[in-house]
Amino acid sequence: MFDVEPFRTASGRRRGASERKKRARDSPSPNTQVKPDEKKHPKFANVANVTMKLFDRDAQLGTGIVSSMTCGDAVAKGTIANETLAYFMARTQLFMLRIGMNSEKLRFRQHLSTEMAHYAADCWDLEILTAYGWVECVGHADRACYDLTVHAKATNTSVEAQKMLDKAVEVLQLTVKPDRKTIGMTFKKDQKAVCSALEGLDSDKAAEIEKAHSNNQPYELDGFSIAPGMVLFTRKKKMVQVVKFTPSVIEPSFGVGRILHALLEHSFSVRKEDAQRVVFQFAPVVAPIKCGVYNLQSGSKFPPIVTRVVDLLTQAGISTKADTSGQSVGRRYARADELGVPFGVTVDFDTVEDDTVTLRERDSMTQRRVPIAALPQLLRELCGLDGDVVAWEDALSAYAEVGSSEASGPITLETTSRGVFSRPAALVKK
Repeated sequence: MFDVEPFRTASGRRRGASERKKRARDSPSPNTQVKPDEKKHPKFANVANVTMKLFDRDAQLGTGIVSSMTCGDAVAKGTIANETLAYFMARTQLFMLRIGMNSEKLRFRQHLSTEMAHYAADCWDLEILTAYGWVECVGHADRACYDLTVHAKATNTSVEAQKMLDKAVEVLQLTVKPDRKTIGMTFKKDQKAVCSALEGLDSDKAAEIEKAHSNNQPYELDGFSIAPGMVLFTRKKKMVQVVKFTPSVIEPSFGVGRILHALLEHSFSVRKEDAQRVVFQFAPVVAPIKCGVYNLQSGSKFPPIVTRVVDLLTQAGISTKADTSGQSVGRRYARADELGVPFGVTVDFDTVEDDTVTLRERDSMTQRRVPIAALPQLLRELCGLDGDVVAWEDALSAYAEVGSSEASGPITLETTSRGVFSRPAALVKK
């Protein structure tokens, strides 16, 4: 998620793939550093067609209308400042949808000019609608070069990045040459420090000093006032293949507690015509327990089979919990639904004969008869453990549907005084 175009370090040493992977593993900082005059992202094309709901500052101060726009159009129109910022906004939305958030309750709100940090180029908050209104859950800020510039000054350490060009190009380079006699007379014991600071300036800083001096104004450099006449400016053409720059920082910042609260609200629902049957519709990919295993009847034949199924699924990386209590299987289903367990496996007398079990889906309560040997792969697909989540009907199309003894219907929405708690109706099976 945080891959960016590789740069060279200040020392000129290229960061290899193994080093980048180790850095990402050991210190997975969400901050991304980009070239200030480009701010492009190598994977932007992957999210260019992602549609997002954008509440920009003009709409906040005017119509109050939230617009829907693709990521590519938002950057092209200048609504979002640059590709890298838009890329992380899109990835954040895709993450929220994958974990089961209601798409109708997501939006990105742009910071007003009065909310922006003085150094920020652009900033968008992902807001999620909860019982408490729209709540900021993820911030996405283009912090420009401020962070690294301040750090460099405070530590007297270079934080410049270097980018290798495909071929050498000719550039006009502006340099600063200090007048040591004048500087010595002005700054005395600080002469050496001032001269070193001036000689280490890049072309951009040199241009800033030249502009100030052309207006007969001094330039503040590291606490020293560089007055006109203290430096000379020279320009010369130079072939370069390495471009040095202070990176801009793009920072996604997640509020995990708020996201979890919103997810709980968005996942809460009840069964049709039975408000006592509470269900958490956790997406299988984030459900803490992904499968429950139950014995339909009592008897000595069933515990070994239940144990075998649990072991088989656990070894396949599927978090599984057995419920072999003496309660009816319907009560055990209901108990699992309250915990958000998306799938259930029931062992019965037919299992003893043909090594098949009943696989139940939580939201629709439909059931299919499948071989025990097929369970691990089916559940990994249904839970998205090997990639994209496979829909129930697609994964189980080859297996026969069996009837259910459960009286209650599928999940519907429940409206209370604190709002609507469920996933969108489009995701509810009728």
